[in-house]
Amino acid sequence: MTRFDGHPPVGDLGMPLVSLLAIAASLFVGFGNGSYVVRYSPAAIALVATGVTLVWIASWPRCAEVLVSERHNRIDGGLAFAACFLAAVRFRGGLYATGPALSISIALVVVAAAVALVLVVFRYPQQALVSTLLLIGGASIAMIVASPAPQIDVWSMYQAVAKGLLHGHNVYTQHWSPNLPGQATIYAYFPGPALALTPFYALFGDVRFGVLFAFLVSAILIRRTARAPQAAIFAALLLLYPFLTFSIEQSWSEPLSLLVLLLMAWAVRRQKTGWAIVALAVLLTFQQFDLIFVPLTAAWKGFGVRRTALSVTLAAVFIAPWALAAPHRFIEGAFTYEFHYPFAYASLTIFHHLSDISGVLAYLALVVGVMVALTIAMKRVHEGGSFLMGCSLVLMTLNLVDKVSNFNEWELAAGLILAAGAEALGLAGRTGARRQRHSRAGFSS
Repeated sequence: MTRFDGHPPVGDLGMPLVSLLAIAASLFVGFGNGSYVVRYSPAAIALVATGVTLVWIASWPRCAEVLVSERHNRIDGGLAFAACFLAAVRFRGGLYATGPALSISIALVVVAAAVALVLVVFRYPQQALVSTLLLIGGASIAMIVASPAPQIDVWSMYQAVAKGLLHGHNVYTQHWSPNLPGQATIYAYFPGPALALTPFYALFGDVRFGVLFAFLVSAILIRRTARAPQAAIFAALLLLYPFLTFSIEQSWSEPLSLLVLLLMAWAVRRQKTGWAIVALAVLLTFQQFDLIFVPLTAAWKGFGVRRTALSVTLAAVFIAPWALAAPHRFIEGAFTYEFHYPFAYASLTIFHHLSDISGVLAYLALVVGVMVALTIAMKRVHEGGSFLMGCSLVLMTLNLVDKVSNFNEWELAAGLILAAGAEALGLAGRTGARRQRHSRAGFSS
């Protein structure tokens, strides 16, 4: 077993402040995101606003250089998982779920949080991650069983287009009957998610198994990429995000975007340029808001403008046949529908509060907030800062000021900040190992 005793292992200088801020930010966002009753309260908005503020602080370069002691690591880790346990008890997912399977799902989430808390307090982060993977995986499967036909347009859409793809139909020309009146009857994304989820529909009869797969692999990738045992803490926190089984039930596909972004960051660090180019191209065939990450990849020294342009070209070539086969339906689904998406007071955003004062003020905050976040993130990434941290900064800022920000967008942002925190921990560990090697070499000489 991997233990953290009183004397930290070689190369472990403690957890960087940026990593602690990432944990805190994800928890604030998670609790705010889970506090939904008819509409989000001012308290929920205050919680996510605090999380966004912490991300802005963590994005400041000097924060990454400040380290805290091993004693503080353990305290903060225990507090984080204690919060996850409270969230598991407080936020019981399953909007459309019923029956014994729902009870099993809820119980497994609570047990997963409790077991992870105990293991982290006793300093077994690896085992905490393994138990969380197994228990949350089981809880999510139980949730799918408990909710075989959720009344949400996203699930109806993905199920229908997956079935149609298996019969050679264009996703933009298909028709299906939504579960509730007024729900979407057009495919409202780029074609990538439909293709990625279709194999899971073919194998299991439900696209939500693909969403669960993306979550579980993302957690494993966070741990493996950071190359630090304590990175397992961040991976476990991803799976203990409040209401995660609820998001599985809804079949929101943002975990696909998270997985591909993590694969891209991994490929760049391993100098696997071809894989990184393909990963970005795949990302750009997913959801429209993923396009906001393109300026960051262009500014990223590890990737750059030419590779970004190649990825954009590959994505455009992939999407073109779908668009050319049904141009009107493609524009209606991929662009017009999103542009005319109705403003929702139930969104977790400050936009509606500002619009009560002035519509101009609300849109001004939206434009200025996103532009400032993009500018700062691009500058940090170009100077060698974390790409994942830049993505989190931009997406969280967008979510806070956008006219519509739902549970799934905030969940993706929380996943990105946790991945950035694990990355910072891994970098700190490697820097510490080099310093200790140099110190020993100097002493020997």
